[in-house]
Amino acid sequence: MTKTYFMRNFNKLHYLVFGIFLHAVAYLSPAISNAQQLGDKFISNPISIRSKASVLLAGQNAYDFNEIRNNPALSFVPLTQIEENTGFTNDNYWLTFSLENPSSESTQYYLETGRPITDIVDLYLVDGNGKVERQYSGDKIPFAQKTVQHRKSIFDIELEPNEKLEAFIHLKSDGEVVMLPLTLYKKDQFFYLTYKEQIFYGFFYGILILACVIYLFFFSALRDRAFIYYGLYVLFIALMQFSLDGFFHQYFTPQGGWLSDRAVLLTAFISLFFFGKYGDKFFNLKDNCTFLHVSGKVLGYGVVLGTLLLLAVPPLFKYCYPLANAIGILVLLHMIASLVVMKIKKVKVDPYFVVGISFLVFGFVVFILNNFNAIENSFFTNNGAKFGIGFEIIFLSISMSNRIRSLRMENEKNQLLALQRAEDMNEIKSSFLSNISHELRTPLNLIMGVATSLQQNREEEDLEEKCKLILSSSKNLLGYIEDILDFTVIEKGNQELKETSFDLLSTLEKIVKTQRANAEAKNLDFNFVIPNGLPTRIVGDKGKLVQILNHLLDNAIKFTNHGGVEVKVHAKSKGKDKVQLDFEIADTGIGISKEKMSTIFESFTKKSFMDKREFSGLGLGLYIVKTYVDLQGGTINIKNNQQEGTTCHLSLGFEVDEQVMELGQDLQSSGNALGASRILLVEDNKMNQTVVKLLFKKWENVSLTIANHGKEALEIMEKEAFDLVLMDLQMPEMDGFETTSIIRSGRANCSPEIPIIVLTADNTSDTRKEIFRLGVNDLLTKPVNGALLLSKINKNFPISIKVA
Repeated sequence: MTKTYFMRNFNKLHYLVFGIFLHAVAYLSPAISNAQQLGDKFISNPISIRSKASVLLAGQNAYDFNEIRNNPALSFVPLTQIEENTGFTNDNYWLTFSLENPSSESTQYYLETGRPITDIVDLYLVDGNGKVERQYSGDKIPFAQKTVQHRKSIFDIELEPNEKLEAFIHLKSDGEVVMLPLTLYKKDQFFYLTYKEQIFYGFFYGILILACVIYLFFFSALRDRAFIYYGLYVLFIALMQFSLDGFFHQYFTPQGGWLSDRAVLLTAFISLFFFGKYGDKFFNLKDNCTFLHVSGKVLGYGVVLGTLLLLAVPPLFKYCYPLANAIGILVLLHMIASLVVMKIKKVKVDPYFVVGISFLVFGFVVFILNNFNAIENSFFTNNGAKFGIGFEIIFLSISMSNRIRSLRMENEKNQLLALQRAEDMNEIKSSFLSNISHELRTPLNLIMGVATSLQQNREEEDLEEKCKLILSSSKNLLGYIEDILDFTVIEKGNQELKETSFDLLSTLEKIVKTQRANAEAKNLDFNFVIPNGLPTRIVGDKGKLVQILNHLLDNAIKFTNHGGVEVKVHAKSKGKDKVQLDFEIADTGIGISKEKMSTIFESFTKKSFMDKREFSGLGLGLYIVKTYVDLQGGTINIKNNQQEGTTCHLSLGFEVDEQVMELGQDLQSSGNALGASRILLVEDNKMNQTVVKLLFKKWENVSLTIANHGKEALEIMEKEAFDLVLMDLQMPEMDGFETTSIIRSGRANCSPEIPIIVLTADNTSDTRKEIFRLGVNDLLTKPVNGALLLSKINKNFPISIKVA
């Protein structure tokens, strides 16, 4: 069965529940009315003898029957002077009254008093000869020991002709509400009313159990926690009512004991817990109202605390009843407050939910007020919770069916979106392959064309201009390749920060120099002012900062045809060693459409390929930017300006490093930074060998020896001594990993501590971890930058060789 099948058939189930409940009400209403018209066969009104009874408020005095009967000092007062509902108490109560049968026929009555959950309800009957008959009831004793085995506190009284009996009743509870009704029923009437009650309770509990099963069933299919919370709430609210009505003691714990004593409170606390969780999930308070979400959690902790007191602290047992009622009121108020807040925030709330909660609140308010003895006791107040729960289940079932309908529609919508996404991805793959082919071929064609021209016309006057074209196209090609590699690393989840200390000002100046040239090539204004007060050196991932700013500025310039780009930088101190850099990049370009605004940070979206005819690029820049900003715990926000163009706000946090810069010089200022030295280059690629040779020609007193692979390098080192090794990684015969391992282990004919700098095109995190584990001194990625190579060589040379 599919989720859709479950969703479509839920309406039938909740209408079945609704029909059963209404049928029960329709069936019972005329039955109760008819019971009042049956004359003597079924007495229309039970006989209340409260007006003839007296009560002794014994408090904590545990008198036995003989003391009560023979101690004239004990003061009984008319029962009518106190309310039938005495409220929460664990006191002792003694009632006394007389019964007389003036007729010439025997009469049998059933006497009801107390509540089904009252612990001790004992009846003592004294006849004219002083003979005492004792009857037992209450849920403190095994059910089988009750004189009348009924869920209520019922006693069997038979009066002979002209007989008079004196009755005493002892009642005691463990902190629950004690009620003092005294009602006599004729035998036939009692059985008839019991039968009708059983029908009513059968319908009531049947509806609750059916609803519980349905919600658990749908939770297993939909995995929406609102269903499991509500299903468990219904289950435990049913068990609580089951306990209050005496059925729990009758059917589940007929021997009495620990669980029987705590069944009402335990089920009440658990039902409150799940009701609160259901409300929190249904309203999504975590997102819609943080305060109510937190306060709901506090109430949940209160429920847990009450449960722990109930289970682990027996002396506080008597306080758990009022505590449970008080928490119940707070949970209801919390639910009402949630409804009000949702209305104020204009969050859509199903109207059937509101109606259902209204019935529940009304029923429980009546029930709780009755428990606190704030309203008079009656059939309606005693059963207010049942009526409230019944109608609540009906209307919340309809509400939940609407929730299921919404989930079904959302599911169908997601399926359509998934199908559309799959179709889009096929189109995107084709577009991406076509786009990347175009973007890579363009600089390659230029490079090959200019190189061919140089080869055929070696004395061209515009040689410098053509060299610039080659360099520019090579940089574009390298940028595309780096974007693809970055995307691959991000998709694998292998991205990481490479934090080092670097010069912030010089880094920004290089970015400004490059981007200003790009802007001027399009006749755009470029205003990037580096303010005073920026920290000189910071600790962070320099490469990722450069990538982020270059991508953002590339986009700003790319999508701007007139006007210009303005960049503002601000530094905010975040403590002694922390700084937050805020960048604001504003352009006067074409802006971003509303449709594309929602997907600007996504990779390979259909919209990212809609503008390729007008603008170049792979569509990965902002995806990479967002990923790197999130990796550093920063924030980025792009919005359209009121007039034209866009504004990007970028915030990144760094550590401040104000230490003196390490000794090192770049290519232009270093002169001959190296003394007489011998360097071994281990590289298999002839073009890379040529590039390094060209760089070393500019450095005097430096001897460069080349080995084509690791095995050849070890053979050369057997004959010659070197001061430093430049090591490639991917080589035939023996790669750089194995060669480095042999050198560091002391198996080569050289010092195991000889400096090794890796020159590689593989800059993945796994490779970096492995080479530094093997013990290399430094790493430089290809293509090789001469200034950076010289800096790293000078940094890693032995002190005796460095030139101060």
